[in-house]
Amino acid sequence: MNAEKRLTSEELVEELRSALDADSGWIPALVSSEGPVGVSKEAALEAVVTRLQEFAEAPTMPETVARQLRIAADAADAALVTEGSAQYGALGAAYAYVLQARRATSE
Repeated sequence: MNAEKRLTSEELVEELRSALDADSGWIPALVSSEGPVGVSKEAALEAVVTRLQEFAEAPTMPETVARQLRIAADAADAALVTEGSAQYGALGAAYAYVLQARRATSE
């Protein structure tokens, strides 16, 4: 039986950054060039939260995607003020909602 490896908190943050990457992220690719700009690979979690919120409010963002991004931003924001397993849970929730937003782009 293959046991799947759980992502660490830092890996979850890296996944969020990757989705928002200024050069190759799928979230910035959804908005026009006049919309929000993505983050760097070294961006702090605070910057990730801010960008998720900005992309969720971008006028050209499809509403089904924006809804998931708003929830992801709220979860990531909660991770800023928690520690340990609560922080891990908040980051996991943020990542899950970003994945749901990604799925919503193909619907």
